[in-house]
Amino acid sequence: MKKILSIVALLLLVGTASSQNPSNVTELTFQVGITDPTGSSGELPRNLVNPPSASLDDHTLYINSEHPAYTLYLVDTTGEEPYVVYQVYVPANVSVVVLPSTLFGTYELQLYDGGDYYFYSEIEL
Repeated sequence: MKKILSIVALLLLVGTASSQNPSNVTELTFQVGITDPTGSSGELPRNLVNPPSASLDDHTLYINSEHPAYTLYLVDTTGEEPYVVYQVYVPANVSVVVLPSTLFGTYELQLYDGGDYYFYSEIEL
């Protein structure tokens, strides 16, 4: 009986400790960009473009919804000209992407599936 009480007490302590140190998970809100504005009216067909559901925990991106294959870009927009600091291919069956731990600061995260639109969100690493 003492053994069971010890285990329960240990679990309560672990639960209390983890609730005091909440995770830094950030739910991302994506905007939609047009890849070639000259070939369209500049209007987005809202019923056809569904941004993915995703969250960021430190340097780990979680794509929480089904998605096509993407090319993920991290773009540094702090200088005069934006430039890509990192890119990686994300297959459709992959839902977790670990971003380089050497990158810190504010970036624009872009998800592009090769079509007419891409999704973007500002992130802090």
